[in-house]
Amino acid sequence: MLQVAGTTKKATQKKSTAPAVLTGTVPEWANSTAIAQLLGKTTRRIQQLTQDGILKTEVPPGGGARKYRTCDTIQRYIDHVERKAQEIGEGGRLAELNLKKLEAEVALKESQGSLHRLKTAIEEGKYLPAEQATEELAEFMTAFQKFAMTIPARMAGAMSGYADAITIRNAQKAIRKELETMLTAYVDAMQVEDTPGAET
Repeated sequence: MLQVAGTTKKATQKKSTAPAVLTGTVPEWANSTAIAQLLGKTTRRIQQLTQDGILKTEVPPGGGARKYRTCDTIQRYIDHVERKAQEIGEGGRLAELNLKKLEAEVALKESQGSLHRLKTAIEEGKYLPAEQATEELAEFMTAFQKFAMTIPARMAGAMSGYADAITIRNAQKAIRKELETMLTAYVDAMQVEDTPGAET
C-alpha cells in the first residue's frame, strides 16, 4: 500500500503537459494579453484600439489594475469590424457612383464641345447643308463627265502623227468604254450611298 501511494505521489508531482480544459464559462475580466489571444491580435494592437476608444478598460469591483470586461470587449471589437466593413462597402459603392458621374460629365462636356465646334464651323461656312452639297456634287459630276468624255478625242488628235487610223480608233473606243464603265460605277455607288436606309 505504501509503495503504491508513493508512486501516486510522484505522478502528481510531474508537470502536466495536457492542455487546460475549458470549463464553458468566460471570465468576466481579462487583461490585454488574454484579449489579444481571444481576438487573434497582438497586445500592442489591443492597446492601440483602447487608445482609439474602440475598446475600454475599467477597474474591477475588487480593485486593482484596469482590465477589460471580456464579453463587452469582444462585442465592441465585432461591432467595430462590422462598421468598418460597412463603411468600406458603402465607400466602394459611393466611389463607383462618383466615378460613373464624372465619366458622364466628361462625356457631356466633350459632346457639348463637339457641338459648339460644329455650330461654329457651320457658321463659318466650313460645312454645307446636305441638299446644297448634293446639288453641287451633281453639277461637278456632270461637268467632269463632259470633260472625261472628251479625253478619247483629244488623245486621238495627239496620236495622229504616231499611229495609223485603225489603231487610233481602237484606242479611242477602248478608252471611251473604260471611262463610261468607271463613271457609271461611280454614279451607281453614289446613288446607293445617298438612298435612305441603304447599307454602306
